[in-house]
Amino acid sequence: MTRVVAAAYAILGAALCWSRLVGLRHGYCCDEIRTVSDYVDRGPRAILAGVYIPNNHELFSLLGWLTHEAGARSEMALRLWSVLPFILGVAVVTVWLHRRIGALEGLVFLFLATASPLLLDISRMARGYGLVFLAMSVLVVSALEAESTPTAWAVVGFSAGGLLGSLTLPHFAIAYVSVAVVLVARKELRFQVAIATSVSLLAIAVWYAAHVDDIASSTLGEYGLQIQTVWLATAPVDQTLVPALTLLDDSFVRPSLESLLLALVLGAVLVSSPLLRRRRQAAILVAPVVTTVVAFWFTGTYVVPRFFSFLLVPLFVLLATGSASLLYRLRTRPAPVRTVAVGVMFGVLAFQFVSLTADVSRMPRDSTEAAALTIRRAVPPSTPVVAHVPYPRDLEHYLERPVTRAWTEAEAKRACGLTRQVVYVDQPYLVPAAVLPCLGRADVRHYRLRQYARGGRIDVWVIPRA
Repeated sequence: MTRVVAAAYAILGAALCWSRLVGLRHGYCCDEIRTVSDYVDRGPRAILAGVYIPNNHELFSLLGWLTHEAGARSEMALRLWSVLPFILGVAVVTVWLHRRIGALEGLVFLFLATASPLLLDISRMARGYGLVFLAMSVLVVSALEAESTPTAWAVVGFSAGGLLGSLTLPHFAIAYVSVAVVLVARKELRFQVAIATSVSLLAIAVWYAAHVDDIASSTLGEYGLQIQTVWLATAPVDQTLVPALTLLDDSFVRPSLESLLLALVLGAVLVSSPLLRRRRQAAILVAPVVTTVVAFWFTGTYVVPRFFSFLLVPLFVLLATGSASLLYRLRTRPAPVRTVAVGVMFGVLAFQFVSLTADVSRMPRDSTEAAALTIRRAVPPSTPVVAHVPYPRDLEHYLERPVTRAWTEAEAKRACGLTRQVVYVDQPYLVPAAVLPCLGRADVRHYRLRQYARGGRIDVWVIPRA
């Protein structure tokens, strides 16, 4: 390994670790609170046999409960169950690419996994996304190893990855089975893969036995967007790679001519990958993405980008090897051409990463905890709180008492009509805009709390008795 390559790995590795480990003590946000309050705090019975909703990444919730039982109840302790597996998953694929294909391919994959705005966001959350990224990394690398050199250890690794991912997210099993079908087609692997996959699927079925009906009905939940038939051909790219490279938050992806253009550009890079030249190798990388997307389309399941985050492992492998292949072809071109090409391919993503990481290091994703602390310091516990926020339950979690929920402007204005001191909380995200005349009074105290998502702030107003 040359000094330049070693230095590049060191810089990217440091960026990966620092960007994931900084700021983990910030208060929980949104779905993290639902995970903690409904599952982690309530223990195995609620996790494995209680009411199931997609917020319950069961293996993650169980590990979180064990962590709490061991006495580590901080936000950081729980989030490490996502952060550390994610970092390990990135390392597994990076090392494999470096050893089996080349240093440039490994470096590009490491860069993509580090700089992706979507992965920067969700890999730091107290959810199961880091676990499934690790699971998919082990599954893909093991499957490619098994296809190249059939060994029992490769099959074990493949099945372990499939089991780990499926016990965290049930729809991970779609990708697992699709790759198993590819491996079964090889005679030397047929018996071992069939047995290992059957045992894993039996364990998965037992694990989710109490939640079969709830999981089936959860596909009808109208959170996100359905994959439209007219966009099905581009969905494996514009529902996965496009949001992973262009979004910070979990905004729904609405296919358009712009997303189609970006999908076509990314598709051209993907098909440049030398890994697509061998049929079974290509199938291992393509099958989980296509099968999962088609399954969601066929069942009419609503989608947000994070649901497909584990599919970024095979896609980033193809994108990294395809990008490297294109860069190799540019070696004979003039230096300005190479510079522009590299800038176009990686410059925007690098700029996004630097600016987003600066925000992540300084601010929480959501300032609900800070809002609750501000209220406790500013007013007595008996003071009513009117919450004009999208998810009042988040504020209740940290405030540890009920709040008056105000969704519409008319409901929010009731805070001005009370004959006693009141706290009004406004979070300009999803809720209808509300203008309260009483907030202009000179005796009203105002606290603005910054955050890097959900509208960028929470406002707390203490309104004295009129």
